[in-house]
Amino acid sequence: MDKVPPNSKLSRSGVVGKALLRIGVAHTKGVVKRTLGSHKNNENLKKETHEEVGDIIFEALGELKGVSVKIAQQVALGMPFLSPIYLEKMSKSFNAIPPLNKALVRKIIKQELGSYPNEVFEKFEADAFAGASLGQVHKAVYEGKNVAVKIQYPAIKKSIQSDMSLIHYALKRFAKGQNVKHLISEIESRLYEEVEYELEAKNYQFFEKMMKMDKIVIPKIYTEVSTSKVLVSDFIDGMSLEAYLNSNPSQKSKDEYAQLIFDSFFYSLYHLGRIHADPNPANFIFMDDGKLAMIDFGCIKKIDEHFLKGYNALHLALIEDVSDEEIMEHYIKFGMITKDTHENMLDFYREIIRPLDRFYIEPLSCESYDFGLHNDFSKRGFETIFEVHKKQYHSVHQLNEEYLFLDRTLLGYYAMFEKMKAKIDTKFVKGLMKQKKGVSHE
Repeated sequence: MDKVPPNSKLSRSGVVGKALLRIGVAHTKGVVKRTLGSHKNNENLKKETHEEVGDIIFEALGELKGVSVKIAQQVALGMPFLSPIYLEKMSKSFNAIPPLNKALVRKIIKQELGSYPNEVFEKFEADAFAGASLGQVHKAVYEGKNVAVKIQYPAIKKSIQSDMSLIHYALKRFAKGQNVKHLISEIESRLYEEVEYELEAKNYQFFEKMMKMDKIVIPKIYTEVSTSKVLVSDFIDGMSLEAYLNSNPSQKSKDEYAQLIFDSFFYSLYHLGRIHADPNPANFIFMDDGKLAMIDFGCIKKIDEHFLKGYNALHLALIEDVSDEEIMEHYIKFGMITKDTHENMLDFYREIIRPLDRFYIEPLSCESYDFGLHNDFSKRGFETIFEVHKKQYHSVHQLNEEYLFLDRTLLGYYAMFEKMKAKIDTKFVKGLMKQKKGVSHE
């Protein structure tokens, strides 16, 4: 039976509290089984416990809807300390949220647009065809054109503060004392932006006008029937990443799509100064004619021009494999290395930052990079982050937020390429980098 997600802090806390209690029981049961069982069977029993806990988390996310699922997306991208089983369960929740009651959908449309769906649209499908993390999407016909109507969950803003406090509480324990305040603050800022559909409409219009790349499609927004809680855009025919991969495409096709995503990210960064900063695979639609549609522009990051020049100079230096001392100076300018003796600063760079930047720059360090051959890329990345956090978690807050945001977003896209087993060419991107530095495109 459809139901409205719990809106009050007390009711949402009740959902989380019940889930935490069930998780505690599952862990205790798992410990008892492993104590009584044989050593050989311990790994299977541990996996069984993870599966059960993952199901509990999945159920809670489904009941809470909206904000908690969006937080799960961000955590899945940026938190290295969760079991892969948990991440898999959370990824399934991205588009598997129970739908809103149909009567409530009619009520929201009436409140926002002044008329019921059948009066605003020539045709409106009452059943949602897709779930968005902060709303759900219905197919409709407007002025003879197929459109997608995204409807925001009720009282979503009210739940952000309570959910973030609960998530912060949980993350501090998952992270075993690591400083995650800066991450929580960043996620919270993005969430408040994503519930502003009028801002998202402007983001769509900006990218539709400015994204000058063949085969990249940005849906048109119908502002006359869009509000802060309803967003109407062109409906795009195509497949999700999962459906596309299940259709058994050629490796050439997968490489071409991955190249489009890779090039469009850096084109946006260097030409537009803004990036689509939510590397959720559901935000891409794979079209029959080789084109790629980008959707869901709620999470757009505007990059400071001064920072971007420094970020570009740093990455060019990393690609050129200059000395640690020279690289260290770039990080000092970012404020990521505190002024100290030369020896102490160099030690900090080599122990804390170097393992991370060498990992992030790896795909750009050669003319092409094959994620099919390097199918452990994401695993190595999370292991590297985890090891750095363990060594000096109290220094994580020093890492520049824009730097972290860009690299974490890029890591999300790389994880997609890994699923596609795609090979990407880096020539176009390196040309953009050299242009930014003032060197003409080769």
